Amino acid sequence: MLARIIQPMQVNEISEFDLIEKFSYVIQCSQAQILGKKDELGFKLKISVGDDAAMWEAPKGNRVLTTDTMVEKVHFELPQIGWKNLGWKALAVNLSDVAAMACKPLYSVVTLGLRGNLPVDGLIEMYEGMIELCTKYGGTIVGGNIVRSPVFFVSIAVVGTSSSLNHPLNRHSAKPGEKIAVTGNIGCSAGGLRITQETPQEKSRLDKDTFDHLYSAHNTPIPRIIEGITLSENGATSAIDISDGLTDDLMKLCISSGVSGNIYSNQIPVDDFLKSAFPDSWLHFALSGGEDYELLFTGPTEAIEKMEQLIDVPISVIGEIVEGIPNVTVLDSNSKSIPIDTKGGWDHFK
Repeated sequence: MLARIIQPMQVNEISEFDLIEKFSYVIQCSQAQILGKKDELGFKLKISVGDDAAMWEAPKGNRVLTTDTMVEKVHFELPQIGWKNLGWKALAVNLSDVAAMACKPLYSVVTLGLRGNLPVDGLIEMYEGMIELCTKYGGTIVGGNIVRSPVFFVSIAVVGTSSSLNHPLNRHSAKPGEKIAVTGNIGCSAGGLRITQETPQEKSRLDKDTFDHLYSAHNTPIPRIIEGITLSENGATSAIDISDGLTDDLMKLCISSGVSGNIYSNQIPVDDFLKSAFPDSWLHFALSGGEDYELLFTGPTEAIEKMEQLIDVPISVIGEIVEGIPNVTVLDSNSKSIPIDTKGGWDHFK
């Protein structure tokens, strides 16, 4: 007798209500402990998934709201990223914006645009990736929406919060004389994107540790939540997360602050994995690659030295803020200018 092959359920084989019920079950079963911690902070959730909107009580303090969207074949390819990593990254890019404002993630809503031939199990695995991120870095999913769409997309909005005593970070407070610094290493995400586009023969030059490191940097970025709060509490004056590329995002900060920035190529933190995989292009990836989601920030020298002692993630001073028309200049070890395109980062419409 031939064994019966059971095909995975697809979106076009289930009603919208039943699909939402499946997602709700995964979300609510996994987040009870997280919600308990929110109650202790004064954010008591009254109404969650299943009503017209989520509702919660809130104490005094600052709130931030951010949103981001990932579109198939624009921001990701399913075979390359995988369902769980897609969920992680779609939420992580929003949490990184919250981190750059020195806030903690509070509640998130998820909107999905779905093709009918998407697997339901894959979408559930995507939510599991989001919940894993919430468990590690905070926040809770409290609702969302589903629409039919010819193009698959994931759009998330996140509310973040901070104490009224906490100094929020922004892009418009950098001052001449301050140092420019970054958390972590830069450029690995761009390297991870490049290796996913290579042929098997090209990939064969990489050892497993290098491949895994670069792949993870691109597909499962770490939102620097605790680091952002620590920067704020210890003298950082401005910050932005590196999503569109180091020079591109620094240019945005300079424009907002009405200053100029000099950075030194030999001080940019680039790890050995990236240098070994791309010996001729690692600097280009570090300057213009984007999607590292590290924090780029400014502050007085003494404040940054203090932060270096308080934050587990390495902090590197890469330059300084100077007076002048907003611009970014990259200097080599001999203080000679390196030609760059300050609009060379990610741009949806280029």
